[in-house]
Amino acid sequence: MSMRDISIVPYHKEDYDSICRLLVESFQGKFHSLVTLDDEDMIELLSKTWLNGYEGASENQMVVKENGEMIGTIFLKWRDQDPTPRTTTTNLSYTTLYKQFGFFNVCKFLLGMGMLQYQPKQKECYIEHIAIHSKYRNQGIGKLVLAWAKDFYQHSKFEQLTLFVSAKNPAAIHLYEHAGFRIEATKYNAVRHFFFQEPYWHYMTWRDETSEKTY
Repeated sequence: MSMRDISIVPYHKEDYDSICRLLVESFQGKFHSLVTLDDEDMIELLSKTWLNGYEGASENQMVVKENGEMIGTIFLKWRDQDPTPRTTTTNLSYTTLYKQFGFFNVCKFLLGMGMLQYQPKQKECYIEHIAIHSKYRNQGIGKLVLAWAKDFYQHSKFEQLTLFVSAKNPAAIHLYEHAGFRIEATKYNAVRHFFFQEPYWHYMTWRDETSEKTY
């Protein structure tokens, strides 16, 4: 799928650092509500602790590129019907992290990031994040990425495409509603309120009603 010279392609390991930088740039407010670090330290902390840098059968990280430059990313995940235990290896040293970034910064960061995790139900494809570089926003890139996600959903055996969005993010809510998502529920989350000052979150869903099965 492309628009102009824009393509949506699978993630490769060499994209990892660029994705971390893009996530910090896109979700700066959330990250800085957790810790007192500048952007460069935040990027480094994320790159050392975010263990999403591997490929899995129940995950799909894609990157959006224009002329070889990364301008966006989307991460989907779902639950396997017959999950196989996976192991990952990491050289992560908490002692080193504590010395470099501070004990409370590291602990609060890891706890806060954990609070954003969501485990999809069977046959649910969940959009964990979409990030578009600030220079490329309001140019239809978000719409393009959501169209790709819906196409991926339609060619798989999912029953719904879902996401969570903060009720304090009207621009994102408008984008999702314009793409056909609807609010299924609005939930108060005390932990997210504490960590991110964002108490209410919308659970939004999209279904391809034209291809729904009848029983």
